[in-house]
Amino acid sequence: MLVLAFDTCMDKMYVTLVRDGVSLSAVAVSYEEMQTRSPLLHQTIKYALISNGLTFADLDLIATSVGPGGFTAIRTCMTVARVMAQELGKKLIGVTSFEVLENLPVDFEGKKKLIALDARRESAYVAIDGEIKGILPLGEIVTDGYFVVTDDKLQPFLGGVSYQALNLNLGEIIAQIAVKKAENEDGDWGKLTPLYLSAPANAR
Repeated sequence: MLVLAFDTCMDKMYVTLVRDGVSLSAVAVSYEEMQTRSPLLHQTIKYALISNGLTFADLDLIATSVGPGGFTAIRTCMTVARVMAQELGKKLIGVTSFEVLENLPVDFEGKKKLIALDARRESAYVAIDGEIKGILPLGEIVTDGYFVVTDDKLQPFLGGVSYQALNLNLGEIIAQIAVKKAENEDGDWGKLTPLYLSAPANAR
Protein backbone atom coordinates (compact mmCIF):
# COMPACT_ATOMS: atom_id res chain seq x y z
CA MET A 1 0.00 0.00 0.00
CA LEU A 2 1.31 3.42 -0.98
CA VAL A 3 0.33 6.10 1.53
CA LEU A 4 0.75 9.86 1.26
CA ALA A 5 0.66 11.56 4.66
CA PHE A 6 0.92 15.27 5.34
CA ASP A 7 0.43 17.78 8.13
CA THR A 8 0.56 21.55 8.48
CA CYS A 9 -0.98 21.73 11.98
CA MET A 10 2.04 20.95 14.14
CA ASP A 11 5.48 22.58 14.41
CA LYS A 12 6.44 22.01 10.76
CA MET A 13 4.96 21.02 7.45
CA TYR A 14 5.43 17.26 7.11
CA VAL A 15 5.07 15.37 3.83
CA THR A 16 5.78 11.65 3.81
CA LEU A 17 5.41 8.80 1.34
CA VAL A 18 5.22 5.32 2.85
CA ARG A 19 4.95 2.04 0.97
CA ASP A 20 4.07 -1.05 2.98
CA GLY A 21 5.45 0.50 6.15
CA VAL A 22 8.71 1.69 4.56
CA SER A 23 9.32 5.43 4.17
CA LEU A 24 10.19 6.43 0.60
CA SER A 25 10.32 10.18 1.17
CA ALA A 26 10.11 12.33 4.28
CA VAL A 27 10.20 16.12 4.21
CA ALA A 28 9.85 18.52 7.13
CA VAL A 29 9.79 22.26 6.45
CA SER A 30 9.78 24.87 9.20
CA TYR A 31 7.23 27.65 8.90
CA GLU A 32 10.01 30.24 8.88
CA GLU A 33 10.99 28.82 5.48
CA MET A 34 7.49 29.23 4.06
CA GLN A 35 5.71 32.12 2.44
CA THR A 36 2.45 30.38 1.62
CA ARG A 37 1.40 26.97 2.89
CA SER A 38 -1.01 25.55 0.36
CA PRO A 39 1.08 26.00 -2.82
CA LEU A 40 4.22 24.75 -1.06
CA LEU A 41 2.38 21.71 0.31
CA HIS A 42 1.16 20.75 -3.14
CA GLN A 43 4.60 21.32 -4.69
CA THR A 44 6.29 19.22 -2.00
CA ILE A 45 3.82 16.37 -2.50
CA LYS A 46 4.37 16.46 -6.25
CA TYR A 47 8.15 16.46 -5.83
CA ALA A 48 8.02 13.50 -3.42
CA LEU A 49 6.08 11.46 -5.98
CA ILE A 50 8.20 12.43 -8.99
CA SER A 51 11.49 11.79 -7.17
CA ASN A 52 10.32 8.24 -6.51
CA GLY A 53 9.10 7.65 -10.07
CA LEU A 54 5.48 7.75 -8.96
CA THR A 55 2.33 9.66 -9.90
CA PHE A 56 -0.76 10.73 -7.98
CA ALA A 57 -2.60 7.79 -9.53
CA ASP A 58 -0.24 5.35 -7.78
CA LEU A 59 -1.50 6.39 -4.34
CA ASP A 60 -3.71 3.96 -2.42
CA LEU A 61 -4.42 6.10 0.61
CA ILE A 62 -4.18 9.78 1.55
CA ALA A 63 -3.73 10.68 5.22
CA THR A 64 -3.89 14.18 6.61
CA SER A 65 -3.92 15.98 9.91
CA VAL A 66 -7.28 17.47 10.90
CA GLY A 67 -6.05 19.49 13.90
CA PRO A 68 -6.24 20.89 16.41
CA GLY A 69 -4.24 23.90 15.36
CA GLY A 70 -4.60 27.30 13.79
CA PHE A 71 -7.51 27.91 11.42
CA THR A 72 -5.27 28.45 8.38
CA ALA A 73 -3.17 25.37 9.17
CA ILE A 74 -6.19 23.07 9.37
CA ARG A 75 -7.85 24.62 6.32
CA THR A 76 -4.69 24.02 4.26
CA CYS A 77 -4.60 20.31 5.07
CA MET A 78 -8.34 19.87 4.62
CA THR A 79 -8.50 21.66 1.28
CA VAL A 80 -5.53 19.89 -0.31
CA ALA A 81 -6.60 16.48 1.01
CA ARG A 82 -10.22 16.78 -0.08
CA VAL A 83 -9.40 18.03 -3.58
CA MET A 84 -6.83 15.27 -4.12
CA ALA A 85 -9.05 12.49 -2.83
CA GLN A 86 -12.06 13.67 -4.82
CA GLU A 87 -10.18 14.13 -8.09
CA LEU A 88 -8.23 10.88 -7.78
CA GLY A 89 -10.97 8.76 -6.28
CA LYS A 90 -8.70 7.74 -3.40
CA LYS A 91 -9.46 6.87 0.21
CA LEU A 92 -8.86 9.72 2.65
CA ILE A 93 -8.28 9.31 6.39
CA GLY A 94 -8.02 12.13 8.93
CA VAL A 95 -5.70 11.90 11.94
CA THR A 96 -5.69 14.30 14.89
CA SER A 97 -2.56 15.81 16.38
CA PHE A 98 -3.57 14.13 19.63
CA GLU A 99 -3.54 10.71 17.96
CA VAL A 100 -0.08 11.39 16.56
CA LEU A 101 1.40 12.31 19.93
CA GLU A 102 -0.32 9.43 21.69
CA ASN A 103 1.54 7.11 19.32
CA LEU A 104 5.05 8.49 19.70
CA PRO A 105 7.74 5.80 20.01
CA VAL A 106 8.48 6.60 23.66
CA ASP A 107 8.07 4.76 26.95
CA PHE A 108 4.91 6.14 28.55
CA GLU A 109 5.82 4.31 31.77
CA GLY A 110 2.37 2.76 32.03
CA LYS A 111 0.80 6.11 32.85
CA LYS A 112 -2.22 7.83 31.36
CA LYS A 113 -1.23 10.17 28.53
CA LEU A 114 -1.86 13.87 28.80
CA ILE A 115 -1.35 15.71 25.52
CA ALA A 116 -1.11 19.50 25.69
CA LEU A 117 -0.32 21.75 22.74
CA ASP A 118 0.08 25.50 22.74
CA ALA A 119 -3.19 27.25 21.89
CA ARG A 120 -1.78 30.72 22.63
CA ARG A 121 -3.11 33.16 25.23
CA GLU A 122 -1.70 30.99 28.05
CA SER A 123 -3.89 28.05 27.12
CA ALA A 124 -3.50 24.60 25.58
CA TYR A 125 -5.33 22.08 23.42
CA VAL A 126 -5.68 19.12 25.79
CA ALA A 127 -6.54 15.44 25.50
CA ILE A 128 -6.20 12.75 28.17
CA ASP A 129 -5.95 9.12 27.11
CA GLY A 130 -7.72 9.82 23.84
CA GLU A 131 -10.49 11.95 25.33
CA ILE A 132 -10.47 15.50 24.03
CA LYS A 133 -10.85 18.05 26.82
CA GLY A 134 -10.79 21.13 24.60
CA ILE A 135 -8.88 24.34 25.26
CA LEU A 136 -7.85 24.78 28.89
CA PRO A 137 -6.00 27.62 30.66
CA LEU A 138 -2.50 26.49 31.64
CA GLY A 139 -3.29 27.11 35.29
CA GLU A 140 -6.09 24.54 35.19
CA ILE A 141 -4.04 21.69 33.73
CA VAL A 142 -3.19 19.09 36.40
CA THR A 143 -0.25 16.93 35.35
CA ASP A 144 0.28 14.80 38.48
CA GLY A 145 0.09 11.10 37.67
CA TYR A 146 0.17 11.60 33.92
CA PHE A 147 2.83 11.16 31.28
CA VAL A 148 2.84 14.58 29.63
CA VAL A 149 3.58 15.11 25.95
CA THR A 150 3.71 18.75 24.94
CA ASP A 151 5.72 21.20 22.82
CA ASP A 152 8.81 23.33 23.39
CA LYS A 153 6.79 26.35 24.49
CA LEU A 154 4.75 24.58 27.18
CA GLN A 155 7.31 22.06 28.39
CA PRO A 156 8.90 24.49 30.91
CA PHE A 157 5.45 24.99 32.50
CA LEU A 158 3.99 21.49 32.27
CA GLY A 159 7.08 19.30 32.35
CA GLY A 160 7.02 16.00 30.53
CA VAL A 161 8.40 15.44 27.04
CA SER A 162 8.38 17.92 24.17
CA TYR A 163 7.68 16.14 20.90
CA GLN A 164 9.76 18.77 19.12
CA ALA A 165 12.86 17.79 21.09
CA LEU A 166 12.48 14.21 19.83
CA ASN A 167 12.98 15.37 16.22
CA LEU A 168 10.75 12.64 14.80
CA ASN A 169 9.14 12.39 11.38
CA LEU A 170 5.51 12.84 12.33
CA GLY A 171 4.38 12.09 8.79
CA GLU A 172 5.39 8.46 9.24
CA ILE A 173 3.29 8.23 12.39
CA ILE A 174 0.30 9.78 10.60
CA ALA A 175 0.66 7.18 7.85
CA GLN A 176 0.82 4.30 10.35
CA ILE A 177 -2.30 5.48 12.18
CA ALA A 178 -4.20 6.06 8.93
CA VAL A 179 -3.50 2.55 7.66
CA LYS A 180 -4.98 1.09 10.84
CA LYS A 181 -8.00 3.41 10.76
CA ALA A 182 -8.63 2.59 7.10
CA GLU A 183 -9.44 -0.98 8.13
CA ASN A 184 -12.63 0.29 9.77
CA GLU A 185 -13.37 3.52 7.89
CA ASP A 186 -14.55 3.90 4.31
CA GLY A 187 -12.22 6.82 3.59
CA ASP A 188 -14.92 9.00 2.01
CA TRP A 189 -13.40 12.46 1.44
CA GLY A 190 -16.76 14.07 2.16
CA LYS A 191 -16.70 12.75 5.71
CA LEU A 192 -13.37 14.36 6.60
CA THR A 193 -14.05 16.58 9.61
CA PRO A 194 -11.73 19.32 10.94
CA LEU A 195 -10.97 19.47 14.64
CA TYR A 196 -11.39 23.17 15.26
CA LEU A 197 -10.73 23.95 18.91
CA SER A 198 -9.76 27.57 18.36
CA ALA A 199 -11.32 30.60 16.72
CA PRO A 200 -10.12 31.76 13.28
CA ALA A 201 -8.56 34.79 15.01
CA ASN A 202 -5.96 32.44 16.47
CA ALA A 203 -4.78 31.31 13.03
CA ARG A 204 -1.06 31.19 12.50
